[in-house]
Amino acid sequence: MLASITAHAADVTRHGYTLRYDDRIEAAGGDLQGATVGRIRITRAGDETLVWQENTPLQPGCGAVPALTVLNDSFVALCGHLGGRHYTQRIILLEGNTPGMASVDQYDAPSPVRVEGDGALAIDVVRRDLFPGELTGPHYFPTVYRLHRDAVTFGFVPSFDAASAGRYWQHYHATRQAAPAAAVLPELLASLLAAQSGKQPICGELDAIASELQGGVAPQGPGARALMLDWLRKLPAAGYPPFDGQACPGRF
Repeated sequence: MLASITAHAADVTRHGYTLRYDDRIEAAGGDLQGATVGRIRITRAGDETLVWQENTPLQPGCGAVPALTVLNDSFVALCGHLGGRHYTQRIILLEGNTPGMASVDQYDAPSPVRVEGDGALAIDVVRRDLFPGELTGPHYFPTVYRLHRDAVTFGFVPSFDAASAGRYWQHYHATRQAAPAAAVLPELLASLLAAQSGKQPICGELDAIASELQGGVAPQGPGARALMLDWLRKLPAAGYPPFDGQACPGRF
């Protein structure tokens, strides 16, 4: 098994390419002048011919996630941050005539890229800037991204298929245990919508949430199920799958 590389001046050689991600001091004028930032370089291993270079504001490393991680024989993950916040992962394919690159932002909650059972690369992303002006306080909404690669596409796309359902269930149960349902209702429902393609039905969880909400909904306000239905209708606008009402007949 290939090990992770944790130094802030890391390099790896694969398929005739050497990839290096290290710290640098920004010399150009502007807000970042004098700050520690990063540089990513890809050279040919034989003669050190420069293939690609980027001076990036992203400083190498993402806390527990190292600056450079070898995922398998072809893929390497780079993770960088902006002053201890706004983490970004970049996947680089070190093979062929030209290295391939794909990026995904992880905002303020970095997690490692993983190789799934089918060999696909996947990563968990949580966002808290959905529904601005309507939600107060941090509400973290999960999305699993899988790397899509074919003749014309190389990039991360949101995944709501059966292969990703388990990750959404994990986020749902962690959120369910962390706070009362009324405090985290939108993200609970988002996780359940995202998990619909899995083998485990979401109907029982919807009933449990509605039962818990009954005691906390103001008598003059909408009922618990009406409140839930309102969010089930809103969440697809943020990219989540629509609620399959036929799978849970009579719930809403």
